[in-house]
Amino acid sequence: MNGVIERIRVYPIKGEAGRELAEARLIENSGIEGDRHAHAKGGEKQLSLLLLVENRERQEEKGLCFARFRENITIRASIPVFLAPGARIDVGETALEITAENKHCHDECAVYRTGKTCTLVGRKLFAKVLKGGVISLGESVSSL
Repeated sequence: MNGVIERIRVYPIKGEAGRELAEARLIENSGIEGDRHAHAKGGEKQLSLLLLVENRERQEEKGLCFARFRENITIRASIPVFLAPGARIDVGETALEITAENKHCHDECAVYRTGKTCTLVGRKLFAKVLKGGVISLGESVSSL
């Protein structure tokens, strides 16, 4: 997979809107600095990622829910890709490992009610930080 970082967000306080950042520090085996989900002792859900191929506004017009998944990093990929748990992603000097896919459908979702397959399946991911460092908007992302 090749892509670029389109958005970086931190969520310091539960229930409040996140803050957009131009760059962020990823802390090895912890998460994104300043985010309430960063774990001092590790864990499998240190970061949340959203992989996009289409533009986000077009997906919202289809009735898909983005409000319930609060990603730390949005990655725009050039082609559709599926990253299974265990996959490694390199972003600049940092390295991440995908730990889980988290697509949960909601009863009120129009797509879910029609029985169609959601285009977000395989795109909402969790990761842990293998190697820390600074990431920035527009930075290249690749998987091994």
